[in-house]
Amino acid sequence: MSDDLSDLRAELAAIEKRVTREVAVGRRGRALAAMIAVLAVGLFLPHAGPVSGWAALVGGTASGQVLAPVPLRLFVLFVLVFGIVASTVALLTRRWILAQTAVMGTAVGAVFGMLGLWSQQSLPPALRPDGVEYGLLLTWLSMTALSVLWIPVVAGRSNIMSGPPR
Repeated sequence: MSDDLSDLRAELAAIEKRVTREVAVGRRGRALAAMIAVLAVGLFLPHAGPVSGWAALVGGTASGQVLAPVPLRLFVLFVLVFGIVASTVALLTRRWILAQTAVMGTAVGAVFGMLGLWSQQSLPPALRPDGVEYGLLLTWLSMTALSVLWIPVVAGRSNIMSGPPR
């Protein structure tokens, strides 16, 4: 009899361990997927004058002048790594550690996006594009929204605590 119960206890412990590593995305799943898609599209739009996000990442230039300062390049790198790749993997696998990585990366990326917007406005007049480009603004707003959408998913993790090791 106790052998049957020990098998059941082991099975229940394995299920509990698996459940505590997962997150419940719920209704936010579609919104997260939509923000990831907007980020992917936003990388093809202009971020610094005629330079798109992809070109800014690799050091795009226009007429011999560099129009993509370092904060903008870092922002595009964070969009690619955390906004698109990490968020997609976290959304598909539903792993809490990946979701936590995605929320931290998108939050830091949103700060770099703000610095990228600021750096576009603080360039010397000869290098400054005419205003903030709509691709950069759309990508920054999407990155911020993605970070805000991930926060309740990560914070809503189950608080099941495992007991002392046996």
